Amino acid sequence: MITHLAKMSDVTHQLIAKLSQFVPTAKHWLYKFHGGIFPDYHKDLALRQPLRQGYMPKKLILPLQQHMGEPATACVEVGERVLKYQVIAAALAPRSVPLHAPTSGKVVAIAPQPLPHASGLAEMAIVIEPDGLDEAHPTPLKQPHLSIHTTQDPIANFKNIILNAGVVGMGGAGFPSYAKLPNQPGLVKHLIINGAECEPFITCDDMLMQTHPAEILAGAQALAKAFEIPTIIFAIESNKPNAIKAVRQALAAQVAYPGVNIQLIEVATVYPMGGQKQLIQELLGLEIPHNKHAIDIGLVMMNVATLRAIHHAIDLDLPSVSRFVTVSGHGLTEPFNIETMIGTPFDELAMLAKPSSPINYPLIMGGPMMGVRLVNNHVPVIKTTNCILANPPEPTHQAMACIRCGECAEVCPINLLPQQLYWHAKAQEFDKVNDYKLFDCIECGCCAYVCPSHIPLVQYYRNAKAEIREQTAQAALAEQAKQRHEARLARIERDKAEREAKLAAKKAAVKAQAAETPKPADKETQTATNNSNPGAPLPEQTSAPKLSAREKAMQAARARQAAAAASSKKADSTDVKSEPAAPSAEEKRKAAMAAAKARAAAKKAQQESSDA
Repeated sequence: MITHLAKMSDVTHQLIAKLSQFVPTAKHWLYKFHGGIFPDYHKDLALRQPLRQGYMPKKLILPLQQHMGEPATACVEVGERVLKYQVIAAALAPRSVPLHAPTSGKVVAIAPQPLPHASGLAEMAIVIEPDGLDEAHPTPLKQPHLSIHTTQDPIANFKNIILNAGVVGMGGAGFPSYAKLPNQPGLVKHLIINGAECEPFITCDDMLMQTHPAEILAGAQALAKAFEIPTIIFAIESNKPNAIKAVRQALAAQVAYPGVNIQLIEVATVYPMGGQKQLIQELLGLEIPHNKHAIDIGLVMMNVATLRAIHHAIDLDLPSVSRFVTVSGHGLTEPFNIETMIGTPFDELAMLAKPSSPINYPLIMGGPMMGVRLVNNHVPVIKTTNCILANPPEPTHQAMACIRCGECAEVCPINLLPQQLYWHAKAQEFDKVNDYKLFDCIECGCCAYVCPSHIPLVQYYRNAKAEIREQTAQAALAEQAKQRHEARLARIERDKAEREAKLAAKKAAVKAQAAETPKPADKETQTATNNSNPGAPLPEQTSAPKLSAREKAMQAARARQAAAAASSKKADSTDVKSEPAAPSAEEKRKAAMAAAKARAAAKKAQQESSDA
């Protein structure tokens, strides 16, 4: 079933929008969510020109990181010729997607290149010099370096195809589309096609809906069929009448799948209607809880460009190598929309729009509300690039003190308290900004747009988020270091305990062995035994200890020394006496006997020593 629901006429919408400037609550007659603003859109600038196609840049700069997740890994070499659709970088890490060559040519560099980011930091990129032949690979989604597998699970096959095609969210987030989808059917109740495109100047989605509505619907219906989604809601802002007409005609000609209800709904033209939370609340009256995602409440939202890329992957076996981009701004005389190759430099596209003056100022990637000024204009179009804005710098207003007027709180679409976030972010009181739900802020810029003090509120919020992320990362590293240190201490204590246990066990074994060996009786015990048995022979009498050879030699030496000393003493005593008495015969006999005994003892000791 196909239905078309219109909100109200443009005249009524404009009247209510003007009335809301004086009566803020009047704007809620137009839409349901809190806040919102009505800026000057300038969308007619780029829509004056027809869609441009076929531009061949001099060089293509293809960063390996074009999505949220891990970067792809280059699988080609410098000097290699590549074909259109050929895989030039493989998805080897989780939440990564492969990268394909937008045209045929030669790889001239694989080196860091500036990215379209506010920091201007360089990241690894593959640089291709097109050869102008545009020669395509015969099997784009069936080639090496792709995760090719076919299972009986149609959902797994579907997700694998869009992974191999390198499809990511092309509405700005760049989240890998395969990771956004559930793993089983029946979990999604509504598929929302986001055609709101609420940012000023940007009209690439408008042009895509005007020129290729059938491809968008084909991608949506393929998704609904695979995941058994009963309802598709196509939401378009009311300031896109040509797109609404084209989609309505495509719906009339489309063969709808049985059981799928397709609704085309015009929504109010208000910024930021294109935000996921705001559009869901507008269409279904549902709010996504804090720290939750749309899939948690049974919803999937896809940008129109993403659905076209899914159609190319599922139905045509083609990877994502190009996208629609708006090239607009007050500094260009001929703004336009173009379907251009991924990797085309910004400055080349800006020059095609015939600048009114030299572009010696930073270009903006995105719109004036959420876009970022570039440090280097020679950066490439990536999969999330929707607009290149060339607005010459205007005189800036000096920021003044906050007067607490509350205008920022009135227009905040998330219903936060921007002035409180500003005070605490400025004071770097990050615990308090978290209490005020800083990370719920979508950085839409509504608060800064209406601030009479010209305070760059969003810059404070972005800086605070960056600081908190850095502190969180440092805290995580510190916690990891702490855990490693504690694990090391625990290991040391464990090893020490094991060594002590082994030593204690060894001592216990030695002690047990000593206890089993009989001990010799000590001297006191032996004396007591002898006293209790007077008739028993003394130890010396029963068993004289056997002397060792060394002890026997020492005894012999002592005997010889004693004999020599005795002889010397006798001679000395004889010399001292002036008139020594002549020894008697008995004394001579005794001296001779003593000398003989000493010689006999020494000889015996020497003989025993030699025998031993």
